[in-house]
Amino acid sequence: MDRNMLFFCSFCRDKSDEELYKLDCHIDHTISRFDRNKYIAHQGDPIRDLYMLLEGQVRTEMVSSTGIVLPVEFISAPAPLAAAFLFATDSRFPVDVIATEPSRVARIPRSAVEEQMATCPGFLRGFLTFSADRMRMLSDRVRVFGYKGIKSKLAYHILLHERDGDFHMGHSITWLAEYFGVERPSLSRAISELKRDGIIAYRNGRGTILNAAALREMAL
Repeated sequence: MDRNMLFFCSFCRDKSDEELYKLDCHIDHTISRFDRNKYIAHQGDPIRDLYMLLEGQVRTEMVSSTGIVLPVEFISAPAPLAAAFLFATDSRFPVDVIATEPSRVARIPRSAVEEQMATCPGFLRGFLTFSADRMRMLSDRVRVFGYKGIKSKLAYHILLHERDGDFHMGHSITWLAEYFGVERPSLSRAISELKRDGIIAYRNGRGTILNAAALREMAL
């Protein structure tokens, strides 16, 4: 079995191939392959299986009722797709999922996931932890849209990705501009102004917060 299938279970994931063979760990699944720019799922599609990205990378997009396309994120293998929605009352994909490079996806029936949870505490714990972390991350991203000014959105994003005073944007300026719903030159100008005002130091996607108080004030 592909070791990436053990994404949720740290107990099994850290074992050798020989140990896994002795455990006879197996999860029912089917494999599908997707070329670049092919849709793996559409927003609103029912979720009957756990989708596990084993190889490649995908991008996710949300389409509004008016047809506006909002980029959400890029996801690289190994990673589950929309796992937090698998057991929802009306389980549907909240976004379009599109391959950005040749990708391989395993589909694990919901019944097989339930069986794995019942027999492997490590899998259950990993699934619940991942789902909780994803929902917290999505909640943080939704909050971005409550900010009206570019600098406010930018300040919030920087603070969200700050670790010990340093931060990493996580994406290109072009992607962030689309995510914030602003023009790229406007976002670049906002970054330059934060640098000019001595609030941050920034270069090639990484930076340091120089004036945390001013940045927090912008994000309020």
